Amino acid sequence: MSEPEIRGWAADPDALEEFLGEPNLCRLGTVDEAGDPHVVPAWFWWDGRRFWLGVDATDRKVANVRRHGRAAVEVDGDIRRKRGVLAVGEALVLDGYDGRLEYIRISIEQLRRYRPEQPTRETAERMASRGEPVVIVVLPERIVSWGR
Repeated sequence: MSEPEIRGWAADPDALEEFLGEPNLCRLGTVDEAGDPHVVPAWFWWDGRRFWLGVDATDRKVANVRRHGRAAVEVDGDIRRKRGVLAVGEALVLDGYDGRLEYIRISIEQLRRYRPEQPTRETAERMASRGEPVVIVVLPERIVSWGR
């Protein structure tokens, strides 16, 4: 995987890591079967190179990623700061047994940030027991940041 093109303050890896460690939601953008944009909020985990989103296999966003293999992730902070990033790149779906394990793993990471009062492993396993958990992974080709 080649390094993404990064513009703005996010070119500083420490600044990007700190910002993406905040408990902000992302918006996942995909393209549906009619060619229309489909944008939905979601929890995410950033591993320093990729965005990971735990979702249900029946979600439209999963079908869209399977169809096109591309997605965009937008994360912005408090509206008063007017700060954010937009990452665009290849996307894939991890499913089956491995997808479920990854769903639990990233859910633990997400719960630490979004719901630190919850018992992480128990809550992640309970979340994974509902529906058909899969993971969308977005590998940014470019990241644009704005604000300070």
